[in-house]
Amino acid sequence: MRLLKAEFYKMRRTFLYPIHVAVPFVAGVLFLAWTRISAQLQFSVFVQAVGVAFPVLASVICAGNVDLELSGHLQGFLMTTGKRESSLLAKWMSLEILAFFAVMGAVIFYGAGNRLILGDMEIPFSVFLKAGVFLWLGSLPLYLEHLFLNLCFSKAVSLAVSIGQLLISALFLTGLGQGKWQYVPSSWSSRGASLYLAEKFNRRAALGAASTDLRDISTCILLGVILCVIIFIWFHFYEGRQDND
Repeated sequence: MRLLKAEFYKMRRTFLYPIHVAVPFVAGVLFLAWTRISAQLQFSVFVQAVGVAFPVLASVICAGNVDLELSGHLQGFLMTTGKRESSLLAKWMSLEILAFFAVMGAVIFYGAGNRLILGDMEIPFSVFLKAGVFLWLGSLPLYLEHLFLNLCFSKAVSLAVSIGQLLISALFLTGLGQGKWQYVPSSWSSRGASLYLAEKFNRRAALGAASTDLRDISTCILLGVILCVIIFIWFHFYEGRQDND
Protein backbone atom coordinates (compact mmCIF):
# COMPACT_ATOMS: atom_id res chain seq x y z
CA MET A 1 0.00 0.00 0.00
CA ARG A 2 2.91 2.37 0.66
CA LEU A 3 4.28 1.72 -2.82
CA LEU A 4 0.83 2.29 -4.31
CA LYS A 5 0.51 5.57 -2.45
CA ALA A 6 3.96 6.57 -3.67
CA GLU A 7 2.94 5.90 -7.28
CA PHE A 8 -0.02 8.26 -6.99
CA TYR A 9 2.22 10.86 -5.38
CA LYS A 10 4.82 10.61 -8.18
CA MET A 11 2.15 11.21 -10.82
CA ARG A 12 1.22 14.58 -9.34
CA ARG A 13 2.02 17.57 -11.57
CA THR A 14 2.24 15.35 -14.65
CA PHE A 15 -0.12 14.95 -17.58
CA LEU A 16 -1.28 11.55 -16.28
CA TYR A 17 -4.06 12.85 -14.06
CA PRO A 18 -5.41 15.42 -16.57
CA ILE A 19 -5.42 12.90 -19.43
CA HIS A 20 -7.64 10.53 -17.44
CA VAL A 21 -10.14 13.36 -17.09
CA ALA A 22 -9.81 15.01 -20.49
CA VAL A 23 -10.01 11.91 -22.70
CA PRO A 24 -13.31 10.56 -21.24
CA PHE A 25 -14.86 14.04 -21.35
CA VAL A 26 -13.77 14.76 -24.93
CA ALA A 27 -14.79 11.29 -26.13
CA GLY A 28 -18.21 11.65 -24.49
CA VAL A 29 -18.80 15.10 -25.97
CA LEU A 30 -17.72 14.08 -29.48
CA PHE A 31 -19.83 10.94 -29.59
CA LEU A 32 -22.88 12.64 -28.09
CA ALA A 33 -22.56 15.37 -30.72
CA TRP A 34 -22.16 12.74 -33.44
CA THR A 35 -25.23 10.90 -32.15
CA ARG A 36 -27.21 14.14 -32.14
CA ILE A 37 -26.19 15.00 -35.70
CA SER A 38 -26.41 11.58 -37.34
CA ALA A 39 -29.22 10.10 -35.23
CA GLN A 40 -27.69 6.70 -36.11
CA LEU A 41 -24.72 6.26 -33.80
CA GLN A 42 -25.32 3.61 -31.15
CA PHE A 43 -23.74 3.03 -27.76
CA SER A 44 -22.05 -0.08 -29.17
CA VAL A 45 -20.06 2.11 -31.57
CA PHE A 46 -18.90 4.27 -28.66
CA VAL A 47 -17.82 1.17 -26.74
CA GLN A 48 -15.98 -0.23 -29.76
CA ALA A 49 -14.17 3.06 -30.34
CA VAL A 50 -13.00 3.21 -26.72
CA GLY A 51 -11.87 -0.43 -26.82
CA VAL A 52 -10.00 0.00 -30.09
CA ALA A 53 -8.21 3.12 -28.80
CA PHE A 54 -7.19 1.44 -25.53
CA PRO A 55 -3.83 0.06 -26.76
CA VAL A 56 -2.59 3.50 -27.86
CA LEU A 57 -3.85 5.15 -24.68
CA ALA A 58 -2.19 2.44 -22.58
CA SER A 59 1.09 2.97 -24.44
CA VAL A 60 1.07 6.76 -23.93
CA ILE A 61 0.11 6.50 -20.26
CA CYS A 62 2.63 3.75 -19.46
CA ALA A 63 5.37 5.68 -21.28
CA GLY A 64 4.60 8.78 -19.23
CA ASN A 65 4.67 6.80 -16.02
CA VAL A 66 7.94 5.00 -16.79
CA ASP A 67 9.55 8.33 -17.78
CA LEU A 68 9.15 9.38 -14.14
CA GLU A 69 11.60 6.62 -13.21
CA LEU A 70 14.12 7.08 -16.02
CA SER A 71 15.36 10.44 -14.76
CA GLY A 72 16.74 8.66 -11.69
CA HIS A 73 17.97 5.68 -13.69
CA LEU A 74 15.22 3.52 -12.16
CA GLN A 75 17.02 3.50 -8.80
CA GLY A 76 13.97 4.53 -6.79
CA PHE A 77 11.91 1.97 -8.66
CA LEU A 78 14.26 -0.99 -8.38
CA MET A 79 15.80 -0.39 -4.95
CA THR A 80 12.87 -1.20 -2.69
CA THR A 81 12.63 -3.21 0.49
CA GLY A 82 10.94 -6.57 0.28
CA LYS A 83 10.05 -8.28 -2.99
CA ARG A 84 10.93 -6.15 -5.97
CA GLU A 85 7.86 -7.43 -7.85
CA SER A 86 5.82 -5.23 -5.49
CA SER A 87 7.13 -2.14 -7.30
CA LEU A 88 5.79 -3.32 -10.65
CA LEU A 89 2.53 -4.46 -9.07
CA ALA A 90 2.01 -1.06 -7.43
CA LYS A 91 2.74 0.76 -10.70
CA TRP A 92 0.35 -1.51 -12.60
CA MET A 93 -2.40 -1.19 -9.97
CA SER A 94 -2.12 2.60 -9.82
CA LEU A 95 -2.58 2.90 -13.58
CA GLU A 96 -5.44 0.43 -13.60
CA ILE A 97 -7.24 2.35 -10.85
CA LEU A 98 -6.97 5.52 -12.93
CA ALA A 99 -8.10 3.59 -16.01
CA PHE A 100 -11.14 2.25 -14.15
CA PHE A 101 -12.32 5.71 -13.14
CA ALA A 102 -11.62 7.06 -16.63
CA VAL A 103 -13.57 4.30 -18.38
CA MET A 104 -16.49 4.41 -15.97
CA GLY A 105 -16.50 8.20 -16.21
CA ALA A 106 -16.67 7.98 -20.01
CA VAL A 107 -19.59 5.54 -20.11
CA ILE A 108 -21.47 7.33 -17.31
CA PHE A 109 -21.00 10.68 -19.06
CA TYR A 110 -22.19 9.21 -22.36
CA GLY A 111 -25.08 7.40 -20.69
CA ALA A 112 -26.22 10.49 -18.80
CA GLY A 113 -25.96 12.62 -21.92
CA ASN A 114 -27.81 10.02 -23.93
CA ARG A 115 -30.70 10.20 -21.48
CA LEU A 116 -30.77 13.88 -20.50
CA ILE A 117 -29.73 15.53 -23.76
CA LEU A 118 -30.94 13.08 -26.40
CA GLY A 119 -33.86 11.67 -24.40
CA ASP A 120 -33.02 8.04 -25.19
CA MET A 121 -34.35 5.83 -22.39
CA GLU A 122 -34.09 2.53 -24.27
CA ILE A 123 -30.84 1.36 -22.69
CA PRO A 124 -30.92 0.67 -18.91
CA PHE A 125 -28.19 2.56 -17.07
CA SER A 126 -26.85 -0.72 -15.66
CA VAL A 127 -25.91 -1.72 -19.21
CA PHE A 128 -23.64 1.33 -19.50
CA LEU A 129 -21.93 0.40 -16.25
CA LYS A 130 -21.47 -3.28 -17.14
CA ALA A 131 -20.10 -2.39 -20.57
CA GLY A 132 -17.60 -0.10 -18.85
CA VAL A 133 -16.49 -2.94 -16.59
CA PHE A 134 -15.93 -5.20 -19.62
CA LEU A 135 -13.86 -2.48 -21.27
CA TRP A 136 -11.74 -2.04 -18.15
CA LEU A 137 -11.18 -5.76 -17.59
CA GLY A 138 -9.82 -6.06 -21.11
CA SER A 139 -7.22 -3.39 -20.32
CA LEU A 140 -5.58 -5.38 -17.51
CA PRO A 141 -3.04 -7.25 -19.68
CA LEU A 142 -2.57 -4.23 -21.96
CA TYR A 143 -1.20 -1.96 -19.26
CA LEU A 144 1.17 -4.60 -17.91
CA GLU A 145 2.33 -5.41 -21.44
CA HIS A 146 3.12 -1.77 -22.21
CA LEU A 147 4.86 -1.31 -18.88
CA PHE A 148 7.07 -4.21 -19.93
CA LEU A 149 7.71 -2.70 -23.38
CA ASN A 150 8.59 0.72 -21.93
CA LEU A 151 10.86 -0.74 -19.26
CA CYS A 152 12.58 -3.20 -21.56
CA PHE A 153 12.81 -1.15 -24.77
CA SER A 154 11.48 2.39 -25.30
CA LYS A 155 8.33 4.43 -25.78
CA ALA A 156 8.81 4.25 -29.56
CA VAL A 157 8.63 0.45 -29.49
CA SER A 158 5.60 0.55 -27.22
CA LEU A 159 3.81 3.04 -29.46
CA ALA A 160 4.57 1.04 -32.61
CA VAL A 161 3.20 -2.12 -30.99
CA SER A 162 0.10 -0.24 -29.79
CA ILE A 163 -0.69 0.95 -33.32
CA GLY A 164 -0.53 -2.64 -34.53
CA GLN A 165 -2.77 -3.67 -31.65
CA LEU A 166 -5.24 -0.92 -32.56
CA LEU A 167 -5.49 -2.22 -36.12
CA ILE A 168 -5.91 -5.81 -34.97
CA SER A 169 -8.54 -4.80 -32.43
CA ALA A 170 -10.50 -2.97 -35.14
CA LEU A 171 -10.24 -5.90 -37.57
CA PHE A 172 -11.30 -8.40 -34.93
CA LEU A 173 -14.58 -6.54 -34.45
CA THR A 174 -15.58 -8.02 -37.81
CA GLY A 175 -16.06 -11.64 -38.73
CA LEU A 176 -12.27 -11.99 -38.93
CA GLY A 177 -12.19 -12.10 -35.15
CA GLN A 178 -14.54 -15.03 -34.85
CA GLY A 179 -12.74 -17.84 -33.05
CA LYS A 180 -9.54 -15.79 -32.76
CA TRP A 181 -10.23 -12.73 -30.60
CA GLN A 182 -9.90 -14.60 -27.30
CA TYR A 183 -6.26 -15.40 -28.13
CA VAL A 184 -5.30 -11.75 -28.75
CA PRO A 185 -5.33 -9.63 -25.55
CA SER A 186 -5.45 -6.33 -27.45
CA SER A 187 -8.94 -7.22 -28.72
CA TRP A 188 -10.43 -8.18 -25.36
CA SER A 189 -11.73 -4.71 -24.46
CA SER A 190 -13.46 -3.91 -27.73
CA ARG A 191 -14.62 -7.41 -28.64
CA GLY A 192 -15.64 -8.41 -25.12
CA ALA A 193 -17.74 -5.32 -24.46
CA SER A 194 -19.26 -5.50 -27.95
CA LEU A 195 -20.25 -9.13 -27.50
CA TYR A 196 -21.84 -8.28 -24.17
CA LEU A 197 -23.97 -5.58 -25.82
CA ALA A 198 -24.74 -7.81 -28.80
CA GLU A 199 -25.99 -10.61 -26.55
CA LYS A 200 -27.83 -8.15 -24.33
CA PHE A 201 -29.84 -6.81 -27.25
CA ASN A 202 -29.85 -10.03 -29.29
CA ARG A 203 -27.74 -8.58 -32.10
CA ARG A 204 -25.05 -11.23 -32.37
CA ALA A 205 -25.29 -11.32 -36.15
CA ALA A 206 -23.95 -7.74 -36.30
CA LEU A 207 -20.58 -9.03 -35.09
CA GLY A 208 -20.71 -12.21 -37.16
CA ALA A 209 -20.25 -14.12 -33.91
CA ALA A 210 -22.01 -16.73 -31.90
CA SER A 211 -22.77 -16.39 -28.25
CA THR A 212 -19.74 -16.07 -26.03
CA ASP A 213 -19.43 -19.20 -23.94
CA LEU A 214 -17.55 -20.09 -20.79
CA ARG A 215 -14.68 -21.56 -22.82
CA ASP A 216 -13.91 -18.19 -24.42
CA ILE A 217 -13.91 -16.46 -21.04
CA SER A 218 -11.73 -19.19 -19.53
CA THR A 219 -9.28 -18.84 -22.42
CA CYS A 220 -8.97 -15.10 -21.83
CA ILE A 221 -8.43 -15.59 -18.09
CA LEU A 222 -5.83 -18.33 -18.61
CA LEU A 223 -3.86 -16.38 -21.21
CA GLY A 224 -4.05 -13.23 -19.10
CA VAL A 225 -2.68 -15.03 -16.05
CA ILE A 226 0.12 -16.64 -18.08
CA LEU A 227 1.10 -13.27 -19.58
CA CYS A 228 1.15 -11.62 -16.15
CA VAL A 229 3.23 -14.42 -14.62
CA ILE A 230 5.79 -14.25 -17.44
CA ILE A 231 6.19 -10.48 -17.10
CA PHE A 232 6.56 -10.63 -13.31
CA ILE A 233 9.16 -13.41 -13.62
CA TRP A 234 11.04 -11.24 -16.14
CA PHE A 235 10.89 -8.26 -13.78
CA HIS A 236 12.40 -10.32 -10.96
CA PHE A 237 15.67 -10.36 -12.96
CA TYR A 238 15.30 -6.89 -14.46
CA GLU A 239 18.32 -4.61 -13.99
CA GLY A 240 17.35 -1.58 -16.09
CA ARG A 241 17.76 -0.56 -19.71
CA GLN A 242 21.27 0.92 -19.46
CA ASP A 243 24.54 0.02 -17.75
CA ASN A 244 24.24 2.91 -15.28
CA ASP A 245 20.73 1.97 -14.14
